[in-house]
Amino acid sequence: MITRWIRRKGNDRLLLFFNGWGMDGNTAAALDANTPPGFGRDVLLCYDYTVRGLPDGVADEIASYRERTLVAWSLGVRAAAEACLEGIQRAVAVNGTLTPISRDRGIAPEIFRATLEGWSGPNRERFYRRICGGAEQLGRFRAMAPERSVEDQKAELAAIEERVLRNPVTDASWQYTHAVIGGRDMIFPPAAQQAAWESCERTVIADMQHVPFFILDNWEALAGCGR
Repeated sequence: MITRWIRRKGNDRLLLFFNGWGMDGNTAAALDANTPPGFGRDVLLCYDYTVRGLPDGVADEIASYRERTLVAWSLGVRAAAEACLEGIQRAVAVNGTLTPISRDRGIAPEIFRATLEGWSGPNRERFYRRICGGAEQLGRFRAMAPERSVEDQKAELAAIEERVLRNPVTDASWQYTHAVIGGRDMIFPPAAQQAAWESCERTVIADMQHVPFFILDNWEALAGCGR
């Protein structure tokens, strides 16, 4: 896992943001640019889950904060639960589940496998269009699209698949307290998300695609999910 401090200004409240598969710091840069003045949290970005867990020393840095809020998107929902974090007071899952390879509570296994096996430049473009819900939003997404190679993204997805199939259930010391579900998500079907989070408080945003950042477009909006 790669971590990067997006904001580190001596606040005693921390927002931990676990990005989706294949992403990098560009989405975080867009969210940061849209955040209004006065946002009183430091922000730590986590992405690239090829290697499980946080880099050395990061857990101690996280533990130094009085308040720790976690927001995870897509496959970042599972990655956060594997990160051996402690002391998370509030955690929000956005368009993702703890069982990402699941016919009823995630992505159907054959679809997950086909995405991995067929990953290529042209198929990446099709995937980006799908997570955005069409050409119009795809144009907006390009401004925050990751600058990672096809091979790098494929290796990450293969590592995620291997871990999930080997250990279907996570044993995190904390629980997600709220789930935000996009009503137009074409990656994690909304019905599967509803089933996965049946015992958790949920918010459904009817017009939201898999990429949530056209609606939840800044840190304040993400940190406030479920409040």
